[in-house]
Amino acid sequence: MLRSHYEQCDSCARELAQFERTAGALGGLATIEPSPEFARRVQDAFVRAHPELARRRFTLLPRVAVAAAVLLSVAGGLIIATSTPSSDGHMGIVTPERIPDGDPEHIFLPQPAVPKAIDAAAWGEAAAVDRLLVASIQAPRSWDDELRKALTWLASKQEADGSWKGHDSGESVELTGLAVLILNGANDAAVAKAAEFLISRQRDSGAIGGGSPESHAIATLALLEASIRSGHVAWAKAAAKGVEVIAQQNHDGPWGRGPVAAWQYHVLRLASASGDRSLVPVLVHGHDAPGSGLWADPAPDRAGWAGRVAGLLNRSPIPGLEPATYAKNDLRLAYFGTTLLRPLEGDAWTKWWSPLRAKLLKAQQTDGSWPEGFEPGKGKLYATAFAALILQTPQRLPSLPQ
Repeated sequence: MLRSHYEQCDSCARELAQFERTAGALGGLATIEPSPEFARRVQDAFVRAHPELARRRFTLLPRVAVAAAVLLSVAGGLIIATSTPSSDGHMGIVTPERIPDGDPEHIFLPQPAVPKAIDAAAWGEAAAVDRLLVASIQAPRSWDDELRKALTWLASKQEADGSWKGHDSGESVELTGLAVLILNGANDAAVAKAAEFLISRQRDSGAIGGGSPESHAIATLALLEASIRSGHVAWAKAAAKGVEVIAQQNHDGPWGRGPVAAWQYHVLRLASASGDRSLVPVLVHGHDAPGSGLWADPAPDRAGWAGRVAGLLNRSPIPGLEPATYAKNDLRLAYFGTTLLRPLEGDAWTKWWSPLRAKLLKAQQTDGSWPEGFEPGKGKLYATAFAALILQTPQRLPSLPQ
């Protein structure tokens, strides 16, 4: 119940983060063993200062000790609750999202074919993709008029604290992370304020916000990409703490399935590509994550991959261009379908991207935003952030032919 409240209440989430930092500092204090006479000297000094309480000298201090013990146990309990893995190896601060088998949003995501042996040429190809992945973040970006209007509108909605506000604190963290991904390289001032907001919501455990798997991954990816582009040390450290949380969750397999797993896997792949080779075993264990196989297969079978994602081409993720039909839209599927098909290029990519881009631009409003409810149940900020991110994807991801 508390965790759910922290997801919905921004002020409580902020207060929790501050309290956890205090508890973490208390947990780092060294203990000192007092001398054998210390307790007696304290009692004598107390009685000299308060002779009227002399008869209670043997009951007062034990009560004080009990109160102190309770206070320390609360602090210690917080440290344990936020830092110690549970018996199943997952951190106690988060719960993986449960995706039902056969969920229509996820059944089209392909499974990788893991080879029994990997030769040097395959590793060389994987390293080349790694370099392109990092280079695409560092490269100058260009924007057409429609995307530029979207970025301008989005930047104008940033709050004074650096965030973009959603319906609850979890959505605010997610929206702010999405905005950083979109504005990185376009608006350095907005990205800097947003990065500081995300760091202010990072808990001692490394989780950003209330521990939602998706919002944490998006925020971590945002800090990671911002630090790669800027070289900002504090952002890189915060991103590393967020990556560590995801790595712990994925140590024995993927954290959730479908889109949740795809966000996690993208963070791990980019962190590994940036030089953290300790993540390679986690990436190997994550090969069961639907949608992650393009990176899990060291030498991707392009024809096989195209065949496995062919189901995406039979379903439009944005059939609704009028308010009455917005409920049929799925911008998350549109984004992940784009990230899956973009690296392939060729016919499959053209069949997916041309109508998708046309529909997104047709739905864009004159001020550069996308309308309320264009993503079912979400406001203009969320719809605009996701739509802009989709339109940016061809620049953000390298293609396999490259």
